[in-house]
Amino acid sequence: MTDPVALCAHGEAAWQGLAHRSLGARWSDDGVLAHTVGPVPHRYLLGAVTLTPDAVPGPDVTGIVCDSYARLRLPGREPEPAGHWMIRPAGPPPAVPDVPGLVIRPAVDDGDVAWFEYLAFLAAGGEVPARSGELHPAGSRRMPGLRLLIAELDGLGAGTALSVSTPLVNNVGAVSVMPALRGRGIGAALTAAAVAVNVRTPATLAATASGRGVYRRLGFGDVGDPLHHHPSG
Repeated sequence: MTDPVALCAHGEAAWQGLAHRSLGARWSDDGVLAHTVGPVPHRYLLGAVTLTPDAVPGPDVTGIVCDSYARLRLPGREPEPAGHWMIRPAGPPPAVPDVPGLVIRPAVDDGDVAWFEYLAFLAAGGEVPARSGELHPAGSRRMPGLRLLIAELDGLGAGTALSVSTPLVNNVGAVSVMPALRGRGIGAALTAAAVAVNVRTPATLAATASGRGVYRRLGFGDVGDPLHHHPSG
């Protein structure tokens, strides 16, 4: 697979499928369309990801459809921009400046998984999980290909990132930093640590507008702007 958008879509679908399975839900991927089977198990997850330019989700697909090539018109759904696909070639992770007092470590037990989830929710959206394990349940750290990373600054929770590795890509996600600690290089350090999990394949991610500049400085390039199609109402 050489199409950079297809690689990004594959990485997103791999993360969505892993998250679905960790929550006991079904996820189908036929190489053209990846989608949930039944209801989407969490509000932060997608219902489908298009993997090729000609993929069209059926009316039975629930939740938000990620239109990877931004070319669909879906009755009963409203499209909105969903950030930017970015990709970094395989190879050594980017060098980033040291941040004094910063430690980035993997989640090694279920207590760490709960801590990761708490920090990820709080840093990204300013709210904590309604219950521990609602998106990252106990045991999910053992899902094949998943690495959860926790950043702590002088012993205090600072942010998160994750890596989902497949034979084709290293998909980087959940890069978030506590608002009071932004601008210190923690987000760049987390991204570099996630890239370092698997340097044998290209690294992919979906960037927000605010993170795009950071990722470019770390060697990621823009390859497309997906759309998310939300069910009307």
